[in-house]
Amino acid sequence: MATKKRKHGDGPADSPAEFAESRSDTLGSSSEFDRPIYLVAEQEDEKSAYSVIKIDAAAAGGDEPLRARTVAGLHNTEHGMSFVAAHSKHGSWIVGIGGRQYGCCIIFDPSTLETFRGPGIVCPKDEPVLISHGGEVYVIARRPKVVPKLDFEPWFQSLSFNNGVPSIECGGFPSWDFLAPPPFFPCALDPYEFANPPKITVTSYVVVGSHILLSPQPELKVGTYGFHMVEESWEKVCDENLPFAGQAVPLGGSLFAACPVYNNDNPLTATVFVFHMSLTTQETAAVNTTRLSIQEIHTVVSEETIPRPLFCPLGKGSSCSIRLWPLNPIHDEANRPKRVQIILTTIQTENTEASAIQVKVHIHTYKCKGQFGFLGSTMPVVAALSM
Repeated sequence: MATKKRKHGDGPADSPAEFAESRSDTLGSSSEFDRPIYLVAEQEDEKSAYSVIKIDAAAAGGDEPLRARTVAGLHNTEHGMSFVAAHSKHGSWIVGIGGRQYGCCIIFDPSTLETFRGPGIVCPKDEPVLISHGGEVYVIARRPKVVPKLDFEPWFQSLSFNNGVPSIECGGFPSWDFLAPPPFFPCALDPYEFANPPKITVTSYVVVGSHILLSPQPELKVGTYGFHMVEESWEKVCDENLPFAGQAVPLGGSLFAACPVYNNDNPLTATVFVFHMSLTTQETAAVNTTRLSIQEIHTVVSEETIPRPLFCPLGKGSSCSIRLWPLNPIHDEANRPKRVQIILTTIQTENTEASAIQVKVHIHTYKCKGQFGFLGSTMPVVAALSM
C-alpha cells in the first residue's frame, strides 16, 4: 500500500491569505451544516469530568452571530474516557466509555439532556478507540496490556443501540458482546514474551464499507488489519500501516480526511490530507482475500498549527476540525479567561470523484461565554460529534 500522491490544481486549496479572509465570528451560510455540533470537553470537576458544548451552526442564517454554549455536565464520568455518537432508528446519543479507575459507560441524549448509565466494561480502558456503525458501538483497547487491571482483556467489545438505550434505567438488561481482538494484539505470548510484553498502541483507524481498519504505531510495522462487522472476522488487508494518525472521517463516496502521522515530541500539524480509500476482494483458487487501496489526492494547508485536531463528519460531503483558544487556560480562578474561542475549520468537497475533487476550506470562530474549569491541556476537547 505505497501511499500515492497526485497533484491537484496548482497547490493547496487555500492560501494563508484566503484563510484569513474566511475567518469570522459569523457563519455566512448555514447550508454548510446538516446538524449541530457537540464538543465533549474535559474539566476539573470531580463529579462531572466532562461537559458537553453545543454549536448550533445549522440554526444560523445570514449575518447572525453564533455562540457556543455548555448544555450539560456529564455526571458519573471519570478521566480517561472516550466519546462517540451512536445512531439507530430509536435516536441519537453521545456515548462515553472507559476511564482509568472503573470503566464507565454513560449515554447522553442531547434532545432531552438526560444521562443514562450503560453496562460497565469488564476492565477499565484508558482512552479506548470507539467506533460507531450500524447501531453498534465498538470498543477497542488503545494500549492493550497482558496484566490486570487497566487495559486488560477483553480488548474488543461491542454494545448495541438497535433496541434503544442499552441501560437498566430504560427497562432493559443490556450486556456487552465480546469479540476477537486484532491479530497484532498480544494474544498468544510465550513465557519470555509475557515477561517482556510488546508495547502496542492503536494509532490509526477508519471505517471503510463494512470493515473497521486498524494500524498500530508506525514503529510497529505489522500492516493494516480489517474487521468485517457482519462476519465478525479479522484479516490483513495491507502490508503497510495506515499513513495517517488518529481517525479518518468520511467526506462522501470513498473520500476521507485525516491528519499526517505526527512526532510525539511535536504533536502539531498545519496539514490535513484527503485520501481515497477502497477495499476490493481478490479471488484465488484457495481463498478470497480483501485488499486495501489508498491514495493521497489532496493536501489542505492551514496558516496555523493545530494540536492533534479532532475531526467530525458534518454530512453533505464536509467535515471539520476543532481546536480551542486560548490553548493553555490559566488555572488561577481570578485570571481564568471568561471567553473561550472555539475555532472550527470546515473541509467541503464539491465532487467526490477522486479524479475531479474540489476542496474548499472555511474557518469560523465561536465564542463560549462563562468560566470553564478545563484541564490545563493543549486540547481539553476530547470529542467533536455531529448529531
